Amino acid sequence: MLNVTAPIIAGNIRGVYDASTAINNTNWNDLTSANFKDTTTGNACDPNLKFAWLGISNEGSGSAFLKYRARTLATDTTDNEIAVGQFYSDDLATLLNRVTTIAIKKAAAGDKVRIVAGFAKS
Repeated sequence: MLNVTAPIIAGNIRGVYDASTAINNTNWNDLTSANFKDTTTGNACDPNLKFAWLGISNEGSGSAFLKYRARTLATDTTDNEIAVGQFYSDDLATLLNRVTTIAIKKAAAGDKVRIVAGFAKS
């Protein structure tokens, strides 16, 4: 009636993951909500939460890469995967298939890559 779009829900839990120190390789690494620290409690997020929103900062030497699914092998190709420049964000809650695992690959082992995620309990 008012031509207003309903807001996209970014999840009711915010988690942070610092891949700068936690990942010291250039392989694909799977992440679930259990890898993230809840920003309001400081505790690990509950396992098996669904990603609702994702933001990534990459201060690395080149593009990092992202999958909205688990890796097949640590050495999977980056063909047709999401390239992450300095900053990337997406509303995963809008996807048809709900995401409970992502995979990330850094350009260099020492690159500074940080991830903020919004999670939904249901």
